[in-house]
Amino acid sequence: MKSPKEIVKEGYNHLSTAYREHFRASHTEHYPSWLHTFLQAMPPGSPILELGCADGIPVAQRLSKTYAYWGVDISPVQIQRARVQVPEGHFEVADMTELSFPAGSFRGIVALYSIIHVPLEQQPGLIRSLYQWLVAGGYLLCTVGSAEWTGTESNWILPGTTMYWSHTDTPTYLQWFLSTGFSIIDTQFVPEGQGGHTLLLARKDE
Repeated sequence: MKSPKEIVKEGYNHLSTAYREHFRASHTEHYPSWLHTFLQAMPPGSPILELGCADGIPVAQRLSKTYAYWGVDISPVQIQRARVQVPEGHFEVADMTELSFPAGSFRGIVALYSIIHVPLEQQPGLIRSLYQWLVAGGYLLCTVGSAEWTGTESNWILPGTTMYWSHTDTPTYLQWFLSTGFSIIDTQFVPEGQGGHTLLLARKDE
């Protein structure tokens, strides 16, 4: 039986360009406004990490022009495309839960629709790592679940693609972030289909 992370990696490898085409309109509409407040706190040249960068469009494309950008994704196919489409960025294939950076390595971290692909039991530890990797006064922009659910979907976007998600509800996520030491700057519900996600902007206080 495949592990959740194998399902996610193989799913995004299989989707390749279809993932971006499927979400192009939504990402083009929402991502610039989501990044606006986050980037106001990022001086030019700031080191920024993106977890789940996919093919680099649109976040890496935007950030690598002004910041010291580092993108990570579990899918080798997506990273290969990102390196071609955003040559200014630095990209690595990696499992975000196995990353290791010195404390205070980044001024900002972005994780849009990526933490929710990590098995739920590993997410509190990942949140603690994000806190450690940020400098004091650094910001985290991420999307998390709005309701509790773990499972897979077959034929997601393309026939033959299986995808895995795992997330808890918004109050639990807020508790995890606050207990880690983050201040919550803003949250908003992002509807999708019959449900949705929570967009969260958090800060590691001085």
